[in-house]
Amino acid sequence: MARNSFPTGNTRVLGIVGDPIEQVLAPSLWSEFCSKNGFDIVCIPMHVRPADLKTFLDGARGWKNLEGLIVTVPHKIEALELVTVATARAHAIGAVNSIRPDGQGGWIGDMLDGGGFLAAYEDRIRPVRGQRVLVVGSGGVGAAIALALGEAGASEVYVSDVNASRARALAARLGAHGVASKSVDPTAKGYDLVVNASPAGMRPEDPLPIDLDGATSDLAVADVVTKPADTRLLLAATALGCPVQGGLQMAEAQIPLQAEFFDLPPGDWRLSSSNSH
Repeated sequence: MARNSFPTGNTRVLGIVGDPIEQVLAPSLWSEFCSKNGFDIVCIPMHVRPADLKTFLDGARGWKNLEGLIVTVPHKIEALELVTVATARAHAIGAVNSIRPDGQGGWIGDMLDGGGFLAAYEDRIRPVRGQRVLVVGSGGVGAAIALALGEAGASEVYVSDVNASRARALAARLGAHGVASKSVDPTAKGYDLVVNASPAGMRPEDPLPIDLDGATSDLAVADVVTKPADTRLLLAATALGCPVQGGLQMAEAQIPLQAEFFDLPPGDWRLSSSNSH
């Protein structure tokens, strides 16, 4: 599957579907990954409103050179209801972020955000086992990260959300999976790792999603926001001497997981941007 310098009639398409879409890094990351590994695939952003998601997916079923779709905010939860088959992991999380045609007019879905986050964190910072964790944001990505951290051996995974009932529901699901959890306020003191898994930080006027008062340099701080790369939360944590992880590192580490899901051959996923942060 040799990569051409420009698309041809043989080029396959990988889409990323979201609303908004201008913040996504997948097109540039996947373009570099495919070029580096000789895959004749182009990744393109697809701006789809929530009200149009079902119609869009129904139409895309007939797109024969479609490799698959990466699903981003706010579609991850709804997309689970629209796929034909989803993995047990996706059902446990309640969302999908990667779907591919099943060859029979339907979709297969999986949720790989948690695996990408965990791979990046343990590669760059330290093992999760035994750590006390706070995850702020209880949507699809927050649930995926919280469950992945719990499965990796975190001693406690507490959760927080502006929607308190949603945080309590996620804490209950974590508890059902044997992970110690409860709904708490978004304060960093007392944790080993805090994660912003909410959209807070995408806009300059957004308040800090996590109160860092009392935090020390032993605390690791992560943010799933990809644009800006250096969110106010990460800048504040860096000023305290904390190790940090941004959304870019999570997105990069997820590439080999998604490549396997899309049935691509193994490739070198270490990209030039991997040296950032």
